[in-house]
Amino acid sequence: MSATMDSACDVLIIGSGASGSLSALVLAQAGLDVLCLEQGNWVDTKERAHERPDWAWQRQDTWNPDVNSRSNTDDYRVDTNASHVLMWNGVGGSTNVYGAIWPRYRPSDFRKGDEHGLQPNWPISYEDLAPFYERVDRLLGVSGLAGDPAMPPREQFPTKPLPFSRSAQKLSKAFDRLGWHWWPAEAAVISEDYDGRPGCNSCGLCFGCSRGSMSLFSQSVWPKALRAGARLQTNARVLRIEIGRDGRATGVVWKDRISGREERTRANVILLGANGVGTPRLLLTSDNLANSSGMVGRNLLHHTLVSAQIQVEEQVDGHVGHIASLISREFAETDLSRGFVNGFNFNCLTSSPSAAELSNGWLGGSAAPWGKGHHQWFEKNFGHSITLLAMGDDLPNPENRVYLDDAVTDADGIPVTRVNYAPGENDRRMMNFGLDRLVDIGRAANAITIELNDYRDTQGVYRTPAWHLLGTCRMGDDPEMSVVNRWNQAWDVPNLFIVDGSTLATGGVVNPTPTVSALALRAAEYVRDNYLELSRTTRSAVT
Repeated sequence: MSATMDSACDVLIIGSGASGSLSALVLAQAGLDVLCLEQGNWVDTKERAHERPDWAWQRQDTWNPDVNSRSNTDDYRVDTNASHVLMWNGVGGSTNVYGAIWPRYRPSDFRKGDEHGLQPNWPISYEDLAPFYERVDRLLGVSGLAGDPAMPPREQFPTKPLPFSRSAQKLSKAFDRLGWHWWPAEAAVISEDYDGRPGCNSCGLCFGCSRGSMSLFSQSVWPKALRAGARLQTNARVLRIEIGRDGRATGVVWKDRISGREERTRANVILLGANGVGTPRLLLTSDNLANSSGMVGRNLLHHTLVSAQIQVEEQVDGHVGHIASLISREFAETDLSRGFVNGFNFNCLTSSPSAAELSNGWLGGSAAPWGKGHHQWFEKNFGHSITLLAMGDDLPNPENRVYLDDAVTDADGIPVTRVNYAPGENDRRMMNFGLDRLVDIGRAANAITIELNDYRDTQGVYRTPAWHLLGTCRMGDDPEMSVVNRWNQAWDVPNLFIVDGSTLATGGVVNPTPTVSALALRAAEYVRDNYLELSRTTRSAVT
């Protein structure tokens, strides 16, 4: 069916998540006509799982961060061999279901090619990105404590650290006994009133904050972008990006999911922020766009993940407060004596709320029994558990990828998206080492029990809940080995910019949203400052 209506704008943004919202804010504030197309809808605060008495169950069902574990009409089908797929179609994107843990990449993450050569160097350095980290932090009101000796110096955080929980106090003593690094976790959660939003009240297990204390980008960024003049079209599924005779993007064809009508929107510059699955999907279905390197969809990075749930004798109230308590970079850097390159980070998390103990525990932990022994189990366990994650920097593998199944299409005629992922041998050695270190922490904390989860089944298939979707349109300085350049600009399509996590050249050992956000802000400012040059050769085609 041909598109029936035409419209135009200066800059078109696909996807309204962290990167799309920041891009819209920067470009609208510059006076450009900005339109963002979002496949999903606004999320009503009253619908969030946290506001419902059965919210722990809803977190496993309707509000599950894994797109394949919930039923949501805004989603599209993603077939995967093993991994969870964390994404959310809706205003604010995956920040609707993230934990808002907010650590930065380390300087070494940007130069793995020099370090061991099994990953590429980034075409930029930590120092290039540091000012953008700072600006995003100030915009969101990130909380934390400056001075972490494992990281470069930085400015003071906009808001003070979140309360140091009882579980954090317990773990800090365990890390001290081991002589290992630890530091209070940074969070995109305001600890005090900031920019018209109320400070965190420590109500617990932050997965969608109706108060606005957590920086869901639908609440912290989009209101500013809309006031600046950006336009946001929800329920708009982009079907393909169109290219002119000169090889530049001219616009997109999208489907209004309410009316069913196809429309065409023309634009001088397009920014693509549909996440590490959605972005390669759209490029591949747009006649293999921006893929002269063959790297679109390749080198999917998830982060390796192993975890432990420990039980301690003291009441630590792990169900209270922000999800993260401590971070440890003790094993973040490469040390070849361990038998692998790269490293991992410890995320020390809260434990389950009472209802979650009944469903399936926390990240694969033991669930409470039904019937005989139920009350005794609760008395012994609830409020006594702490969750530990060892999240590692997986090596890129071109066979870990996002691709299209041309034999199976959805209702809009788009091929179904498939995801293939498996950790390599280096990743597995790192995971095994991490499991041993989790035992060390449990013993140093005088844990009564230590339950390990490595998410590998008896056949070795890795069913990771690590979730992150990175690397599938990676940044580089060689157009034959990357999809975008140092400014997130597609090598093949000069007025197309990719601003989501798919451009990350390496995965690091920490949650990626701070880095994705800083890169998006940097790319948007580049588009703002170079808009006339970027749009000059396409203006006649779209006006």
